[in-house]
This record gives sequence, C-alpha cells and structure tokens, in this order.
Amino acid sequence: MRREECLELFKRIPESFHAQINLVLHNQAVLAVDTVARFEPNYIVFRGREGGSTDEGRAFFVPYEEIAYFRLERVVRLSELKAMYGETGFVDAEDRLTADENKDSTETAKPTVTTPTPLPSAAVVPQDPASIAKHNLLERIRATRANAASVTGKLPGEKK
Repeated sequence: MRREECLELFKRIPESFHAQINLVLHNQAVLAVDTVARFEPNYIVFRGREGGSTDEGRAFFVPYEEIAYFRLERVVRLSELKAMYGETGFVDAEDRLTADENKDSTETAKPTVTTPTPLPSAAVVPQDPASIAKHNLLERIRATRANAASVTGKLPGEKK
C-alpha cells in the first residue's frame, strides 16, 4: 500500500474510530493502532500493540508496502461506510429497525420522574479496547471470587 492510499484511508475513517483500526501486514501479522504519530514518506509511525499480545503502548515503524489492508475492529453499519465516502442520507435496514425500536419504546413508555445519580468514578466505562478488556477481566475475577466466597464461606487461597 502506498503512502497516499494510507493517508486517504485514514482521512475517510472518522478520527474517533482510529483506535479501533488494525493494520494487517502481508505476512498476516496484525497491529492494533492506538494513536498515529506520523506519516513519513516511506513508513507510518504509531503507538499500539501486536495482535494476540497484551503489550500496549509499543511504537511501530511500518513501511507502507508491508501493509496489506486496514481492518476496523467494530461492527460497522452500511450507512456509516457510505458516510465515509460522502454518501449521506442512506438508511439501511439496521438503521430503520433501530429507529423503529426507539420510536416504539418512546411512544409506549410512560414518563417517570427520576433524579439522576452520578456514577462513582470507578464506574466510568473505559473507551479503548485494551481498557475494556482489562475491565471485563477484573469483573470476571471479582464475580468468581464472590461466588467462591459465598459457596465456601472463605475467599480462594484463604486459610482457616
């Protein structure tokens, strides 16, 4: 892939999705992009991690000709893809279904008055994939420990 092609692709993909881009190389290695630092004449410089690895924040200097394709690691609606290429106003079946569900739920739902409670800072949901994975893993560990404590009356690894 040439430099111009990489730049064009990055311009088409909204910046909020850049942290969800994977670069697949010709040797089938996958590099997950966190932040692009520079587009040099012969290579791209970015911070990220290798696919299948938990080592975050690594620096990569990848020659453009080594890049086979970009992959966006999220579910993408057809209307989002068309919007990346300047086609607006397209509504696909998924958008219609979502709009119908939202309309039905707002029409049938009875308004209730509730006061919003602020979320504790620990309950803030992370946005980047690595933080989400870490959060999910910690939640599973906590659930397993709580389940083990309720069954045996003591925490795993705890001595009597």
